[in-house]
Amino acid sequence: MVLAGAVCIPISAALTLWLPRLIGEALDKIGEIASGDGSDPTTVGGTLATTCLLFAGVATLDALFRFFGRRLIINASRFVEEDLKSSLMNHISRLRASWFDRAQTGDLISRFTQDVELLRFVVGPFILHGGMAILIVPASIWLMATLSPTLTLAAGSIFGLLVVSLALLLPHLLSHSRAVQESIALISQRSNESFSGIRVLMNFARAREETETIRQMSEDYLGHNMKLTRLRSLLNLSIHCSRDLVTLAILVIGGLEALEGRITIGQLFEFLLYLGIIVWPLTVTGWLIALLPRAFAAAERIEEVFQQEPEPTEGREVDLVGAIEARNLTFSYGDEERAALTNLSFTLPAGQKLGVVGPIGSGKSTLISLLLRLYDPPRGSIFIDGYDITDLAPSSLRKLFAVAPQDPFLFSDTINSNISFSSDEMDGKDIDKAVRASALDQDIDDFPQGLGSIVGERGLTLSGGQKQRVSLARALAAKRPALILDDTISAVDQETELRILKHLEHVRGERTLVVTAHRLSAVADADLIIVLDHGKAAEMGTHTELIALDGYYAQAWRLQREEAALDGPGENL
Repeated sequence: MVLAGAVCIPISAALTLWLPRLIGEALDKIGEIASGDGSDPTTVGGTLATTCLLFAGVATLDALFRFFGRRLIINASRFVEEDLKSSLMNHISRLRASWFDRAQTGDLISRFTQDVELLRFVVGPFILHGGMAILIVPASIWLMATLSPTLTLAAGSIFGLLVVSLALLLPHLLSHSRAVQESIALISQRSNESFSGIRVLMNFARAREETETIRQMSEDYLGHNMKLTRLRSLLNLSIHCSRDLVTLAILVIGGLEALEGRITIGQLFEFLLYLGIIVWPLTVTGWLIALLPRAFAAAERIEEVFQQEPEPTEGREVDLVGAIEARNLTFSYGDEERAALTNLSFTLPAGQKLGVVGPIGSGKSTLISLLLRLYDPPRGSIFIDGYDITDLAPSSLRKLFAVAPQDPFLFSDTINSNISFSSDEMDGKDIDKAVRASALDQDIDDFPQGLGSIVGERGLTLSGGQKQRVSLARALAAKRPALILDDTISAVDQETELRILKHLEHVRGERTLVVTAHRLSAVADADLIIVLDHGKAAEMGTHTELIALDGYYAQAWRLQREEAALDGPGENL
């Protein structure tokens, strides 16, 4: 499409440059008739009529080629925009989890919208108008020189001042354009966080302070934008002043040459028309030059994302069943000196249940992240079904595990859609079974439209326990060979917890279960319980064995039983 549109540009440019010549000839013919210099009026009139008809035909063709050229190139720029956004999204979705630890949502949105739009302008309007300017300006100058070298030299000397001003302004345009783009990203990020956390701001009466912060950021953005606007205004001023000075010079010098007979009135008018033709391309050139630094800045910001190494996709594609083994697993995040996990070893056959408990920061979530290969563990430290996890394709691991995280994320959609998110082929029976297993059925009557109710952003309209149970139902409905519950039922009451645990007993033997929890009742029936403390396995064994050790687990168990007894009769650990 761009090539086809580019073919139309030189044709349209040639037709555009032909029109002043026809007008100049027509004016000279009219002058001949008016002067009565002996020319045959009939012959001159016929020539004039032919010139007018030719002018109409050339103008029509010029309009057609302009239309199709613009349509093809601008449409192509929209396809490029769509392709770039798709490529950007595809690349981001394949990046490592560690990259998202540093990435900011508002900044990514700014790159998806503002930056991509600027690059679209380069592909569309820049090629269209820039290509026309490259062709028309030199050709017009050459045609003007054939009419009058003196007038062309006078016009060129004044336009030289414009070139100097462009060279001086361009570096400043680039730096301020980058600052504007970064300011937009900062405002997007801050406002996105403010909207998402609006209830926190209201609860702590910090809305006014947050408003003031965003106001100051907006003032910074305004300052950068005003500097950019002043520079662009100077650029436009230079262009328009140059145009007006050139027109004045041509009228004075050209008028004198016409009086001396060195140029005809038609040629002088033709020269002015060529001058008028190049004014618009020069004006557009100024606009494009002002736009180009912003586009370069946008391209750099988008390229920063594409330069990030994606998560490796190579590896063995294997149907896994979920036997897990860790051998002296030691892992640290990035450049951190303290290890998140140290010399952790255990074996869990497929179909059994692993419980992982310990204080906050003990390494429970780190172990989950390594099992999912969100981070790469050291080679030879984690094995699934006998395969080193680093030899397996990440997609194989993601097909093995269904995950219900501690802090569940729900989409702004129906409850039913959130539960069936893992598969498009899930039927109603699967969803109903998952709803009962997660004890979500006891709340269905509270939802306005049952499972068809729309939840707010990130499930904001649901309670913490309801969100956790929707997340649990989503994991159960996925029918994966292994299930990871990362402190999934911490926000539900104990009666609901007991009901969920009874349902989970039915998947024992069918699925490998990995459960992290602060409530020890969630792991008491596990085949293996690991007590982590500062990344190390402080205790390991079954519930009975750990109670006999009378260590951290036994003390926590007794404390939680006492708390359950104080909650009232009927509560049972």
